[in-house]
Order: sequence, then structure tokens, then C-alpha cells
Amino acid sequence: MANPLKRFLALLARSLSLRAPPAYFVGKKLEDVGPVLPSRRLVLATAFCLIAVLVLSAALLLCIVLLGEAPSELVSAIVSLASTVVGIYVGRRW
Repeated sequence: MANPLKRFLALLARSLSLRAPPAYFVGKKLEDVGPVLPSRRLVLATAFCLIAVLVLSAALLLCIVLLGEAPSELVSAIVSLASTVVGIYVGRRW
């Protein structure tokens, strides 16, 4: 079985790659460039944000179960990280 972290990073890289590869003209012939893969830094930043959202969500659930209330700091941290991940994907698509 492969390393789960490597599989997770490969899944993120595939999800961040452009669906339709760009093409350009060479004379009168249309040439395909091939798939445009994201940089390693973008993949690692996305992985870090997703893992942080999961950890903070688990901490929020523990706080709700044990204390009976949701700290506003945890909620704002989860919302900001989730918006970062959404911004990464939206910015990559357009």
C-alpha cells in the first residue's frame, strides 16, 4: 500500500490540474501543450489548509460536546481556511 500522504497529494494535484489543456497554433497546425499541472507549492498549501480545516472541525466538535458552546475563534478560523480552499479552486479554474 502506498503512502497515504503521497496518495492524498496526488489526488489534490489531479483535482487542481486544468481539465482542458491549452493548445496553440504552429503554422496552420493546432498543437496540444498537454495537461497543465499545478506547482508543488500550491498542492502543499492546499493540503495544509484541508488538514487544518479537518483538525479545527474536530476541535470544534469536542468543544461543543464537552463545553456546550462553540468558540467564535474556532468558527472564524474554520471559515477563513475554507474560504482559502475555495479561493484556490476558483482561482485555478478561471
